[in-house]
Amino acid sequence: MELPEMNTENAAPGTPLNAYTVAYDREAIDLYLARSGESIEPYIHHGKLTVPPGLFLGAYGRLIHGTFHYEAGVHTASQMIVSKCVPEGTLATVSGEVVRTFERNGDKYVTFMVVVSDESGDACATVEHTSIYGLRSRA
Repeated sequence: MELPEMNTENAAPGTPLNAYTVAYDREAIDLYLARSGESIEPYIHHGKLTVPPGLFLGAYGRLIHGTFHYEAGVHTASQMIVSKCVPEGTLATVSGEVVRTFERNGDKYVTFMVVVSDESGDACATVEHTSIYGLRSRA
């Protein structure tokens, strides 16, 4: 699938990003915990394993890179609000939209909102993410 280039014409505010579904199963949780070095204990509530919110932070990559093509991808900021705790095995939908594009010091930035929703459609988390999609010439 050929993706459109990330630019101000293709990514106006409100432009939807290509949603996808993901299973936050035990395998995904164990992989996340191994990478982050975290213990599983803080994520067990009333004897049941819940999804670490850090997994929601990582949802932006597939969302933005599954919608637009761009060479750079320099993360600059994320702000997450967790709305609800979800159990292991949750099948989530990750969706979002472009909030704005802007330029600073010759670098091109995009800010977009990511929404992670559970099977009922309730938002589990929202993440406002900003990254550089075009680096200024260093020459």
